[in-house]
Amino acid sequence: MSRTIMKNFSWQRGTGNGRLFILCLLLFVVSAFFSFWFAFPADLLQQRLLQKVSQQTGTEMRGHNASMLFPLGLELDLTIFPAIAELNDLQLLGLRVTPGWGNLFSGKVAVNLQGALAGGKIEVDAATDGWIDTSFSDIALAPLQHPDLSYQVRGLLSGQIVDVNIAADNKPGGEFSLQIDGARLVGLEKVGLSADLLIGDLSLEGKVGRQRLNLEKISLLGGVLELSGGGNIMLGETASQTRLNLNIRLHPTATTPESLLDLLSLTGVRPTVDGSYLLRLGGTLLKPIIR
Repeated sequence: MSRTIMKNFSWQRGTGNGRLFILCLLLFVVSAFFSFWFAFPADLLQQRLLQKVSQQTGTEMRGHNASMLFPLGLELDLTIFPAIAELNDLQLLGLRVTPGWGNLFSGKVAVNLQGALAGGKIEVDAATDGWIDTSFSDIALAPLQHPDLSYQVRGLLSGQIVDVNIAADNKPGGEFSLQIDGARLVGLEKVGLSADLLIGDLSLEGKVGRQRLNLEKISLLGGVLELSGGGNIMLGETASQTRLNLNIRLHPTATTPESLLDLLSLTGVRPTVDGSYLLRLGGTLLKPIIR
């Protein structure tokens, strides 16, 4: 019987030692991983990442306050310097760069980016073969525009741009839907209108080309005018090089100021039977021309 007791004691002791060994090994692996991960030079990873993106896109950018994320990822504040004179430098705060876990087994290496821009949120899913999906919500337009612009658009921008391919050998393709809530035009006192004119909620839907936006649907409701229409925009490097070709129908409302109707009459366009105005909008984004 004493042998049996000693045998059981030895087995329990051996089992306990085994468990202790496994626990110590596990703690060692975990502590080693954490030590490596949090000691990893986040600034170096940030530098290499932004260098690669800048080379691919031709956009200048600078990162700040980089730190590693668990289990995999990088967080930083990012400043983008767009090559468009009408735009301010863009400040992306708390940008989290992590693997696109949903695509790990699909054959596409993807990355997910989430951050804050102008008081709103932006999220991007990008694959190494050039495909990009972007969604954003409640981004204030005022901080994005250079303060010296003669005319500015205010409001909160939301929407998505999907199935766009930015690879050099492919056409971008893709579709977009955009919404500007509470859109306002600022600076119209130069043409005899209110300095801050509420134009309502604007929505746009269409397709993206390499240098072209096809606007399949334009709708404006809830402001001094109602609007519908479509057309296309030929994209340039600046607002003065971006050309418009839009067909617009304007519907005056009870809140339409007389000064705006007087301004429409100066274009030579006459109202139709239902009181609406059919306009062809050309020229550039900086200096549109009404025909």
